Amino acid sequence: MVAAVETMAYVGAVPWHGLGNAVDENISLEEFQKEAGLDWSVQKTPVQYWADDKWHPFKDKFVLNRTTDHRPFAVVAGRYKPVQPKEIFEFFRDLLAMHGMKMHTAGSLKDGGRIWCLAETGDVHKVMGVDRVDSYLLLSTSYDLTLSTLAQFTSVRVVCNNTLQAALRDSTGRITIPHVKEFRPEEIKDQLGIGKENWQAFTTMLDTFAKIKLDSNKAVEVMDKVFQIPEDPEKRMACSDRIHAVNVIDMFTGQTYRGADLAGTTAWGLLNSLTEYVDHKKRARNQGNRLDSAWFGEGSNLKGRAITELSLLAA
Repeated sequence: MVAAVETMAYVGAVPWHGLGNAVDENISLEEFQKEAGLDWSVQKTPVQYWADDKWHPFKDKFVLNRTTDHRPFAVVAGRYKPVQPKEIFEFFRDLLAMHGMKMHTAGSLKDGGRIWCLAETGDVHKVMGVDRVDSYLLLSTSYDLTLSTLAQFTSVRVVCNNTLQAALRDSTGRITIPHVKEFRPEEIKDQLGIGKENWQAFTTMLDTFAKIKLDSNKAVEVMDKVFQIPEDPEKRMACSDRIHAVNVIDMFTGQTYRGADLAGTTAWGLLNSLTEYVDHKKRARNQGNRLDSAWFGEGSNLKGRAITELSLLAA
């Protein structure tokens, strides 16, 4: 499935995925929305069908479409509650004014079917005092039924631009809102804990990973679980994901991943070998697909499983 970026804008340095148009850092929220190509809304239009020389309504079925060009995204039921692009931007208004956050990127994937905003929180941590990781808050939603509205902290390792969801094993730092529920920004912020607690817990976990030494056998064991490689020898050899696990292990044991001098052969190093492979090395149809995978798709799932497996080593 093509996940090409339809529109995107960013502030400051070019993002890790290299996509989008640069805008001034002093731009207003309304101008940022326009520059990101998200100055539109979605509407629900009743579905009708033609029979006996006239149109008939299809009960409780609606086409979700964009108001500017009527591009259809999906057929939904009446209880479906789309979150408008403006609501996504407005979510950040008080966070920018009162919490010191700064808008970073915003845009759309899948021809407008999925949109997002990303803001820098201002929180910075150096794993073991040397390896810098910056914190961001991501808010996204979809109109093509591929994604619930999602609010989550994410992070970027500066030395290599690897991305990682700043969520713990219990999913703290990640909130999912189904489209049948009301979008309540203040409740979401309360649940996320916009303060420092989640970030501190996350960075403590990273520091713990940096203290866990791994030999190649243990690294293989972890990656087998992350990529869900079967234990049976015949099934193992036939598994198409085995090559991806092998590539990550080669980067880890050969210390060829970026920032290896900072992380070494530790659980933190293995996690960064995986994130670099997912974000920068693994084959993708285009950068839009790579971004989609890293934040919302297979890449995001792989990182989540890696955190789970490495956390078990730290328990």
